[in-house]
Amino acid sequence: MRIKNYINGIEGVVAGGTATVNVPINRRYHAIKAFVSATVGGGPSTDPTAILDYVRQIVNGVIMRDLTPAQYIAIAQLNGQTVGAGELPTWYSEPWRASVIGEESTSWDLTGQTKMTLEFKFKSTAVSPSLALQASYDFGHNITNNARFDAIVKQLVQTYNAPSGKYDVTTLPIRFPIQRILLAASTGTINDVEIYRDNEKVHEGTAFENLRWLADYGMDASKFSYPIAFDYEQQISSPLLVDKDLNVRVNSSAANTLTVITEHRANGFV
Repeated sequence: MRIKNYINGIEGVVAGGTATVNVPINRRYHAIKAFVSATVGGGPSTDPTAILDYVRQIVNGVIMRDLTPAQYIAIAQLNGQTVGAGELPTWYSEPWRASVIGEESTSWDLTGQTKMTLEFKFKSTAVSPSLALQASYDFGHNITNNARFDAIVKQLVQTYNAPSGKYDVTTLPIRFPIQRILLAASTGTINDVEIYRDNEKVHEGTAFENLRWLADYGMDASKFSYPIAFDYEQQISSPLLVDKDLNVRVNSSAANTLTVITEHRANGFV
């Protein structure tokens, strides 16, 4: 059974402050949800994007996820999830994979780890903020062939100054299997994308064509300029594997700040 309890001991919940909390270890976590509220612009608000700048998730001193509230919400909505007022969800056992391969394969088993810390950076304009955290966990382990394993979905954010027209992104991480690459342009649109893995073209198409492929599996591609899901059929065993080189060729309608979120599957908290 999955237990659902509050995480206590949150410190630093003030306007402009960075709230921190140490997550109890020696548990296997499936999800953590934050619920926030504050007074913004003289009135009450439950909009996480107006209250928080970012949320970091750190295990053993390694930043595993460092996203803005808008990015957390967009990832949830990309995968067909509904986000409530004041809610900022993060899933480890990803519910959109349930009944496909067993969502628990990507859970975060903290048994034997040293420390996990969450950081919530509040905006200076968020007056009298509040923060509540609930975690879903159990005391199981991920087992295959009588051995424990980790399949941690780590999310890394990088930004690029992309010109109008074609631009090659060549510095994305390739150490671990890549599940998804989520592209967001600050202005204009992304017309089409080509991806080359070790000189082999593994993806090409327009934004509309990509949207229609993802829609077949219940994904809402409109939440990003161009989300690339190598595992769009929700099989965690369908990542992009790169040996030497990865080139994501983006064709933008205008010069923009291009934000890229790479979701890659690490074999531990590294």
